[in-house]
Amino acid sequence: MHHHLKGPLGAAAGLLLLLLVMLTGCTSAGGTTGHARETSAAGGSRPEGGDSTAAALTYGAGPVEDRSVTYQSDVVLVEGGAGAIRSASPDGLTWTIDGRAAGAADIEVGKVMYVTSRAVGRVVRIRPEGGDLAVTLAPVALTEVFRDAHFRTDRKIDPGATLYQEVPDRPGAVSVPAGAAGTAPPSAGTAAFTARPAALARSAGAVVSLGRPRFVSADADRLPPAREDSVTWSHGGWEVQPESSPGELGLKIGHEAGDGLKAFIDFSLHTGDLRVRSGVSISNGRMGSGSTFVVEGVDGFSIDISAGAADGADDNKKIRVEVPVELTVPVLPGEPLMYSNTWKFVVGTALSGKNTTVTAGGTWRLDGPLGIVDGKLVTPRLTVVKPIMDSIGGVSVGVSGVAAAVEAKFQLGLGIPAAFAGPYAKFVMDTGVANGSVLGSPLARCRSARLDAKAGAGFGLSVSSEVLKALRILLPAGAKIETESESLKPYFSASQTLPNVPLCVGSS
Repeated sequence: MHHHLKGPLGAAAGLLLLLLVMLTGCTSAGGTTGHARETSAAGGSRPEGGDSTAAALTYGAGPVEDRSVTYQSDVVLVEGGAGAIRSASPDGLTWTIDGRAAGAADIEVGKVMYVTSRAVGRVVRIRPEGGDLAVTLAPVALTEVFRDAHFRTDRKIDPGATLYQEVPDRPGAVSVPAGAAGTAPPSAGTAAFTARPAALARSAGAVVSLGRPRFVSADADRLPPAREDSVTWSHGGWEVQPESSPGELGLKIGHEAGDGLKAFIDFSLHTGDLRVRSGVSISNGRMGSGSTFVVEGVDGFSIDISAGAADGADDNKKIRVEVPVELTVPVLPGEPLMYSNTWKFVVGTALSGKNTTVTAGGTWRLDGPLGIVDGKLVTPRLTVVKPIMDSIGGVSVGVSGVAAAVEAKFQLGLGIPAAFAGPYAKFVMDTGVANGSVLGSPLARCRSARLDAKAGAGFGLSVSSEVLKALRILLPAGAKIETESESLKPYFSASQTLPNVPLCVGSS
């Protein structure tokens, strides 16, 4: 049953609603001749015959050149693929290429340079570096690259065989959500807050381990090479680690700097036969209205939360992060679009009173594909396996809570790391829990939980408002960026407050 949050717990719940910020900001819509090309791909993420050279794993595959694809007239194809790239800047915007590579002499400001699937964009700046060229690119849409093409893919994705690609200076990676400051009224506490992170995680019954910290590459001058083992990204006391293993894609988030806030969130997508399937047509520079892109084999998700604050409201934090690590797979021969999995999240704590702890965890099942089929959005069916309400615990002398929103995005595309263009689908899960004060327990210990699930999909250049803002600062004035309007469809929403008494839910 859906309950409106009223009474003493309503204040904390209202704060949680403010902290559940939309992960994707507002965006706005803005050659070689031949026949339409149809590409096909099937099999695992490390196919025999795929381009597995170190350079190709990091930079992607070169452009397809045959009579079955038509590029736009201002596209400059640079031969040599990944071998023509000397390096890329850590923000993925500037690419240094071999100035002697075939096609390099035709690069001009205003044209679209296409070296590999990760080095495609509209040229906004060219700087000679000896015999090489440092070329700065702005994002482009697929229809700015291809005039006529047909991309057909049915590809199994093995989460255990993906690669991790760091983008250390990813534009717009970190911001602070607008709204309430995440501070609950401070009050006196009596319980000693001495738990170290591992002890706090055990008390929640959650698997909340960030593993051995491995920080983003110390080579700050260039895009690091793709790697097989995960990395931990750090910022302002927060540590974030994407994970990919057989049967699971996940994101671990933690904050444990100093003696104040300890917060740990472990989010996992459970996968079976994970695969992406697409049929995307471009004709005369326009995307076909009946195109298809779906993600299949995501069977459910789970989330575990552990948080504590020594000084209550003084320790509260909130952060919004577009994780600067992408999960990719080696490209297949003849496949111009590369696969990537990216993550975003928002976390906010609203802990009140000294020495406060909040713990919770839940599991949900997903049935059916996510994406667009023949131009229509399809969403999976969500059912509860382990209700998060049943697990809310902790000690607090005031009303306290934690809010977390996580987005997992799957895409086939090309472009620059900060702004890929191509078909995509995304899951967005917003959850919040609130725990009442122990001082009210003789009458009722109020608890509240909510979950909102949304789905999104599309075929164009989709970037958040934060990324767009950062790109417009980094790129020269007047750089053209045509993004796709983003819309998310809610397909599940539930909230509950227990016990169902006036003290917790208010009078009707």
